[in-house]
Amino acid sequence: MVQKTVLITGSSEGGIGDALAKEFHKNGLRVFATARNLAKVLHLKDMGLEVLKLDVTDDASIKQAVEEVKALTGGTLDFLVNNSGGGYNLPMLDTTVADARKLFDLNVFALVAVTQAFAPLLVASKGTVINIGSVAGITPMPWQGYYNATKAAVALITDNMRIEMAPWGVKFINVITGGVKSRFFENLVAQHLPSNSLYLPAKDEIEPMMNGSLVKKNALDVDVYAKRVVANALKSNPKVHFWAGSEIWTIWLVDTFGWSTIWGMVMSKLVNMPLVSRKIKAAE
Repeated sequence: MVQKTVLITGSSEGGIGDALAKEFHKNGLRVFATARNLAKVLHLKDMGLEVLKLDVTDDASIKQAVEEVKALTGGTLDFLVNNSGGGYNLPMLDTTVADARKLFDLNVFALVAVTQAFAPLLVASKGTVINIGSVAGITPMPWQGYYNATKAAVALITDNMRIEMAPWGVKFINVITGGVKSRFFENLVAQHLPSNSLYLPAKDEIEPMMNGSLVKKNALDVDVYAKRVVANALKSNPKVHFWAGSEIWTIWLVDTFGWSTIWGMVMSKLVNMPLVSRKIKAAE
């Protein structure tokens, strides 16, 4: 049998992309692990995986990666995993449009650009695109509104492209990711409320959540997460909305069977909005 191939964006050590690269490799695939900084994927090269430089926000870098993969495989790619992404955690009133644009460039527009660029190789193999989405695209988690919006966009774009690329037999999977033990928050600059924030009186409650305290508490081991995602991807008929990570079943149940405004109640309780409100009012 011809060895299947997979390219993964954002494969830096310790992250979801790193774990996925190792798991695909264990399952016998030829893995192209990519990162903006090759030093962060050299450990994968030592394990026998192939590493490529790829900055998903740079058109020239994307084009170069496509040409390299095309030359190495003869013009096919069986799996594309769009994993690169970043966060931006602040109350919406404290965000800037400039920073939001950068986040959408990385989390949304780059995902589309990479998929477009590799589309001919995926069409040639009737391949599969795996987009690493998030429960954040479903739940209006406070203090990270723009991040939530990018993941909601990823979910809808994935569904759109699944329909549009069906004539060529290309599959699309959105991985709805719950809590996972990775270096996501460690790789972000620690977020702090600005000095003029209206939320400053509740700083002690809000800042830990902005920096991942809720996600880290019960997060799933990244290698366990990777096993589940890869096992689904390699099925002949994979789930196109695949849930993986901590707290996923609770979120699925609430979203599936709850009423339209239930998330307001759930999230207010989760982030202790009554206490936040009392502190803000006391400071007025």
